Amino acid sequence: MTYHVTCSTDDNYLQHCVAMLCSLFENNKEQEMVVHLLVDSLSQESRNVIISLSEQYGNRAVFYDMKPEMLEDIQLNSNIKFNGKQMYSIATYYRMFLPSLLPKEIDRILYLDCDIIVLQNVKELFELHMDGYGVAAVRDNVLYGSYHRFKMGLGLQHSSFCAGMMMINLSYWRENDSQRKLSEYATRKWRGVYMQDQDALNYVFRDAWLSLPNKWGKTPLNVAPIDKNQRWFDIHEYVYKPCIIHYAAHVKPWLDVWFPLQEYYWKYVKLSGFPNPQKTNANRQLKVRIFKSVVRYLINKYLRPFIPDLLEILIKDIYCIIMFAVNIFRPSKLKKMMLKRWCQKYGM
Repeated sequence: MTYHVTCSTDDNYLQHCVAMLCSLFENNKEQEMVVHLLVDSLSQESRNVIISLSEQYGNRAVFYDMKPEMLEDIQLNSNIKFNGKQMYSIATYYRMFLPSLLPKEIDRILYLDCDIIVLQNVKELFELHMDGYGVAAVRDNVLYGSYHRFKMGLGLQHSSFCAGMMMINLSYWRENDSQRKLSEYATRKWRGVYMQDQDALNYVFRDAWLSLPNKWGKTPLNVAPIDKNQRWFDIHEYVYKPCIIHYAAHVKPWLDVWFPLQEYYWKYVKLSGFPNPQKTNANRQLKVRIFKSVVRYLINKYLRPFIPDLLEILIKDIYCIIMFAVNIFRPSKLKKMMLKRWCQKYGM
């Protein structure tokens, strides 16, 4: 059986794309794979790097030259910055066109962002029963407010999914005209844009997505998922045997800042033989942000489990008293603190 995989890249993201593909190929050597790359102005030199890596593992790379004018009416969220630069590009919407780009005989395909490292065999994903589902993905907690929820058409009973890794049921997309629905959503004139095409995907498939265990989307600096829908073995696998690491948000492994799990990225960059790999210099603001996240993670993972409950209660109460004293002359902050404490008292 041939596994079909897709991703988007450009010359700037070539190193990251190669690391992701190398990790996928290395941990799925017994599977024949075809990688469908959605690209815009990717140089022939960069294509040759990907072709060479694919052939090294007995796989094949196919390139689809996308045209930006296909998405001329789509708006981007220019307010989301990463390391001082706009985080998203129009290329993130290219995957909407997969049903019409790919041959009809391809009925499902695995989509992977380039900030992903694959650590296990993905056979389980290709054997999922997906009748009635457009995508299978990992739950995402990102929700910026009630208007964001409204835009995605979600009720309180709904949850959203992360679009960085998706098993896409192309048969469902074609049967339900999903490409047209995604395009219509993406070209609406909204008050604001939040998560680009992830919002469109969540809107169209809000009642037709299959929730996967968090082991298919482990994020650095997250000790374990707090999710009552998952069993103990799900949490254990997430922590000790994750299938995919997704370096989401601001924690990117190619930055010149250390954090746990970063080493997997460089392992596969080296294994791929990528010529002259480079680190990206993080600005001071981003370095401070990551440093704070690392400290919080290390305390939560290695220290907090062994702090007696009584001592932790005392520390929290002392902190509450200090914050009360700090905010007593700031009415808005005090109101927020009071409401939060009220919710905590009632177990919310």
